[in-house]
Amino acid sequence: MGLAPLIDQASALLGSGEGDLVLTAREAEVTALVAQGMSNAAIARQFTFSERTVENHISRTLSKLHLTSRTALALWYQRRS
Repeated sequence: MGLAPLIDQASALLGSGEGDLVLTAREAEVTALVAQGMSNAAIARQFTFSERTVENHISRTLSKLHLTSRTALALWYQRRS
């Protein structure tokens, strides 16, 4: 019935649980910290890079996952874990 492409897309977005097929390793790490409630400043300190770099990772991740907020990103992360 033509559902195979849709199922493949959903699988690619959600990943296998062992690693995301869509997100880079760093984007996945930043997403996990966002889901823990950490601020951009705290995430930047953890990785020793700028807040702007954290903002860029979050922005790209939101775009890739078609999400619009940190809250939506945290919920997405919790649901796939």
